[in-house]
Amino acid sequence: MTTIQILSDHLANQIAAGEVVERPASVVKELVENAIDAHSTKIEVELVEGGIASIRVSDNGIGMSHEDAVMSFERHATSKIKSERDLYAIRSLGFRGEALPSIASVSRVELVTASDDLALATTIKIDGGTKQETTPVSRTKGTDVIVRDLFYNTPARLKYLKTISTEISHVADVIGRLALAHPEIAFHLQHQGRELFRSNGDGKLLHAILALYGKQVASQMVSIKEEDNDFKVSGFIGKPEVTRASRKAITILLNGRYVRSIPLTNTLLSAYGTLLPIGRYPISVLQIEMDPKLVDVNVHPAKLEVRLSKEKELAQLISHAVKSAFQQKTLIPKAFQPSQEFIKPKSKVEQLKLTEELSYPHLEQQKKPDTPIVRETHSRNFMEKEEVVFDDPPASVIPAEVSLPEIEPLNREVQKISTHVPLPQLLPLAQVHGTYIIAQSADGMYLIDQHAAQERIYYEQFLAKMKKEDHHIQPLLVPLTIECTSSDALLLENYIESLKTWGLELEPFGGNTFLIRSYPDWFPSVEVHHLLSEIIEWLRENGHVKTTELRDASAKLMACKAAIKANRHLRVDEMEALLRDLETCETPYTCPHGRPILVHFTTYELEKMFKRVM
Repeated sequence: MTTIQILSDHLANQIAAGEVVERPASVVKELVENAIDAHSTKIEVELVEGGIASIRVSDNGIGMSHEDAVMSFERHATSKIKSERDLYAIRSLGFRGEALPSIASVSRVELVTASDDLALATTIKIDGGTKQETTPVSRTKGTDVIVRDLFYNTPARLKYLKTISTEISHVADVIGRLALAHPEIAFHLQHQGRELFRSNGDGKLLHAILALYGKQVASQMVSIKEEDNDFKVSGFIGKPEVTRASRKAITILLNGRYVRSIPLTNTLLSAYGTLLPIGRYPISVLQIEMDPKLVDVNVHPAKLEVRLSKEKELAQLISHAVKSAFQQKTLIPKAFQPSQEFIKPKSKVEQLKLTEELSYPHLEQQKKPDTPIVRETHSRNFMEKEEVVFDDPPASVIPAEVSLPEIEPLNREVQKISTHVPLPQLLPLAQVHGTYIIAQSADGMYLIDQHAAQERIYYEQFLAKMKKEDHHIQPLLVPLTIECTSSDALLLENYIESLKTWGLELEPFGGNTFLIRSYPDWFPSVEVHHLLSEIIEWLRENGHVKTTELRDASAKLMACKAAIKANRHLRVDEMEALLRDLETCETPYTCPHGRPILVHFTTYELEKMFKRVM
């Protein structure tokens, strides 16, 4: 007696649904992609209870005849592929013929479609894979698909769904990426009557970016365009100061299809190079057009991953496009002014001296001709320096609004804590390139990174202030405005009360915009948008944010911005003050990001280098 049996169509559809239908967002993706393939110019998505109770996708596409509508719920039934040859030249989004029967096997589905404005529409109802009677109705050309009670007959899958706001967030992410992939289509997403997303479908990618990310981000995007014999690369990439805490805002579109590609994403990040701060990722939308024969889209059930035959050549083209775009732009972010509550300079800052030679502060400096300003960027390699050419030569004296304080002994609120190996007494002698301090001690010579040293000092100072119990809330006379994506806005709304207990008061201001009414006195107000994006990522990943994590991130951010930068020449007394403050630190050996502050050359090592000892 045989033990091998052919599965029933119903069971096979449920197994296929496990690959295609993971959550409401999966259903929305499949149905909207079908609507796009139907040449729709307007697509509306309506959700009830995050899509678990109901999903409705309506389009104004070409619709289906009665025969095609009935056939569309059969397994492996598709209009996208006719022969094996078509597998190697796929231009449509859907082509496997599994979406509708798979969705229908785990929900209650109703389809209403008309291929002609004058004809009656076909209505098909399916309950858990079982077809019910159909009734012709009146409808204009296009298709409506209503999916109700998702996973009602597979409770094991239902229990793995997240909260309603999380499921809405996933749907909003899908619609946002499809809107970027097809700016010529007007998308509209709403949840129980509330509008979450709308694009105008005018065909302009920048307008789709505006609809998704808001005006603040859209205004900071840089256009890219490159092509060769095989590929066309276009789109927009964010300036280095417009970043996110995860790769989620990187969108790669291949022939109108959103795909995930680690090699191409890494190529993009590599092209940014030292322009990106550590742990930050750009907002970018890359549109790639290519011959379908050069890509295999049939390697993933949800068609999210692809296999490219000329991946290396495409990576080189993307890298060149990004670098060329930035070479034509002056990438000078707004200057940061340290909070006066923490840093109170005693006197006016001296003229900034830009020199390249070894500097001895106790000797008079020789003035040099105009020199390119060197700006420090915090990147994956830390403290890389790049030349930045100003459109107009900078003034000889730093303007008051971007002035830095003199280095002076800080208010010693951080008490010195004895470490296992305390710092020796260091005597500063000179400075190299306005970046590294040369100091001597009884046991040899030290090189100290002045930025890393003061970053550690400020970090421990700020953190100590934040840990105090008597915090005050800083109300804002003029509220700050922040724009989010629809998924981020939904997430923030869920945690408004929790954030308020910290003193961070957010108020919905229509659409995906919030007003920041107040924040705790230790909050880095000049980087509030940056820190809020970090908070959103923490909430998305963990469902909560610990106050200790938030304070630590804030302290690191403020310390990094406030610390003296490379190419800042210091007097001997300033270097002495810096080293004295470093001695008070609990961890004086690394900056808050883990980079070394000091490098030690013992007397023996120096003598060995000069062959004084063998």
